[in-house]
Amino acid sequence: MVKKEHNSNDDTIETQARKADVIDRHVGKKLREHRRMLEMSQQDVSELLGISYQQIQKYESGANRISAGRLYTLAYIMQIPVHKFFEGLPPAGQLITKTQADMHPASATDQYTSDYANNRSQEVTQALETLVQAIQRSSYP
Repeated sequence: MVKKEHNSNDDTIETQARKADVIDRHVGKKLREHRRMLEMSQQDVSELLGISYQQIQKYESGANRISAGRLYTLAYIMQIPVHKFFEGLPPAGQLITKTQADMHPASATDQYTSDYANNRSQEVTQALETLVQAIQRSSYP
């Protein structure tokens, strides 16, 4: 679905409407689960947030993305840590599409680190392994 928007220069810009993605649906599903466990209605939650119950429906279906601030407030209302909304998701690397990965190319630091790892000497490798082992043996939490 293409929608047309106007910017401050009154230019018409065509943008692609955002589709619900797997993360939005998962977070919405978790919202519904926690809301039901607390025996709260969509109306109850919407009143606490100052929004319509229809907006809660859209959040729960994943049709609308929940902002970070709103998610933080929902976690507070439901007395749960924010990360509970993300439990059960696969690792981020499995969710990132090629298009998203292309938008965030590896940084120069990542390239340097990779080059260093590929070219370091046996002596450096041994020193790093010794350091890691010492850290594992330490009582540092």
